[in-house]
This record gives sequence, structure tokens and C-alpha cells, in this order.
Amino acid sequence: MSMTTSSATSFGLYSDAHAGYRPAYPESLYNWLLPLCPGYQRAWDCATGGGQTAVRLGGDFARVDATDISNKQLSAAERHALVYYRECPAEVTPFDDDCFDLICVSQALHCFHLPSFWPEAERVLKPGGIFAAWGYHHCVVSPEIDKACRVLWSIIEPFWSSRCQLLWDDFRGSGCPLPLLKAPSFTMREEWTLDRFLAFLNATSASQLCKQALGESILDEACLRIARAWGNGGMKRSVELPLHLLVARKDAAPAFAGRY
Repeated sequence: MSMTTSSATSFGLYSDAHAGYRPAYPESLYNWLLPLCPGYQRAWDCATGGGQTAVRLGGDFARVDATDISNKQLSAAERHALVYYRECPAEVTPFDDDCFDLICVSQALHCFHLPSFWPEAERVLKPGGIFAAWGYHHCVVSPEIDKACRVLWSIIEPFWSSRCQLLWDDFRGSGCPLPLLKAPSFTMREEWTLDRFLAFLNATSASQLCKQALGESILDEACLRIARAWGNGGMKRSVELPLHLLVARKDAAPAFAGRY
């Protein structure tokens, strides 16, 4: 999902776990976003990772270009007849000018070199085209479980990239040059058992890097706290993950007034 070398290495190392436990983005997000697009000819899913967003867009667009710098993630990405995967950085692409109705970046904008990315995104986006970036961070289950989770978060906190702050700050300071659109709030909702929830927590890049540095058992006690707060492990609980969202539109070309 990321576009920097260091982040690509970490995600490549854990691509199977990361993709396998990623929750689904809400359909309400797409239902709001897609009607904003000037057309449905072509979309770009930038930093596609396992192809989750690209495959969803393949249900609406005639063609979806999905890029990433991690060859391992692209090799494992979900296939779709209208999704075309390509290994390339977000900041330098082979795409023509003004070719995309929609550019999406899910869970990855904070990893880009933004001063280089924004001119490229603006170049390939059609006049009137939509740019959308989103991601999630914290989850909400219940007061008791959330309190237990804070122990785990405190252990892995040093292993989050400092770039994640952009996501946590709702993309303020992103430097997006396009006019921003006001977006509603969206929340991902899942029904998970304890095992599924713990798998999700342990699959984050920070958790994996923490265990790599401090040992596989470093999170065991924190996971036991969560298990005790959860109760019956086979019981499904509602897990909510609020989305951070940035949406913008490229200005349409001004009408030609001619010479007088």
C-alpha cells in the first residue's frame, strides 16, 4: 500500500497477513463517491496493495489501473477482468494527461512523497475528475475492550511511521492543490470473533515490526487482556473503524472565450 522504499519493504514482508485481515471499506462510501465522477471510463487505484479498492471499482469503471511498488503485493492481488496491475511509484507514472475520471488512494496517502505526487495526480486526472484518499486508524468495540486495546497500542506506538500522523490528522497539511469537497463521515463496521479481532490487531505493520524487533511474544499479555475483556471468544462483536477522508475535484477547463 505504501510508496516509499522502507514502507514497501515492511508491507511486502507481511503482505499475506496484512491483506488477509483488512476490513472492507463501506459500500456507502462508494455510493456517495462514484456519482461525483464525470464519467466511468477509467479509474486509478494508486498504491493498490492487494487490490481491494481496485476490484470494487472494477464493478463500475470500464478500466481500472492499479499500481504499487511492491511486486509481492501485486503478485498476490485479487484478479478482476477490468483491473490492470502495474508496478510503478505513485509519483512517476506512464499514464497520459487527463485520462482518469477518478483517482483513489486507500490507506496509503501518508506514505507518498507528496510534493512529487500532487503534480502527477493533477496531471493525469481529467478536468472535473475526482481525487479521493481515505484510511483508518483506531477501532471502537466497547469501553472495556477499548481500554484493554490501549495497552497494545502503547506497546506498538513507537513502530508506527511518523508519516501516519497525516492520516490521524484527517489529512490536514496534505498540501492538496485541488479544491476540496465537503464529505460526510463514514465508518467501517465488522462483526468479528475474538480470534478475528486479534488477527487484525497483530497484522498491522506496527505490530509486525514490533514483534520483529522485540520478540514474537511481546504482545501476548496485551492480547490476553483483550481476551478477558471480550469474554466468550466465539461470540461476534461489532467493531467500528471510523474513516479519515479527503476528497477533491480538479477544476474543469475554462470555456474558450475567443479573441475580440
